[in-house]
Amino acid sequence: MAILAAVGAGFYRGFAKNVELQSSSKMIASDLRQMRAKSMAGESGYKWGVRFVKDAGGDYYITFSTDGTNSTTTATTTLSSGVTFSDPVSGYKEVIFNKITGTISTATTTSVTLEGTTATTTISTIGTIY
Repeated sequence: MAILAAVGAGFYRGFAKNVELQSSSKMIASDLRQMRAKSMAGESGYKWGVRFVKDAGGDYYITFSTDGTNSTTTATTTLSSGVTFSDPVSGYKEVIFNKITGTISTATTTSVTLEGTTATTTISTIGTIY
């Protein structure tokens, strides 16, 4: 019984870790798609974007609108406990979608990590998110 319980607990832990990591990655991709859609619709006449922040107090990301000079935060999402950004490595990284086209100037990625396992979200220059 003890052996089965130990094996089962290990399997469950790995499964739960993978679910948590994939959930965070899918949430980021969903929010990126939402900001792209707002830019393509020209909502409020602004560009829309996401700022990924690597912070000692806990990693998070911000969705925002910008006119090119000033930005307005629309939401702040903190990553789940144990989940951290592995890209950006430090500081922050922004993805800003252009109005109407939904494109970005340079293809980029962002990655989240949980206990050595990583999930990466890629944004192409044409705005495709995968």
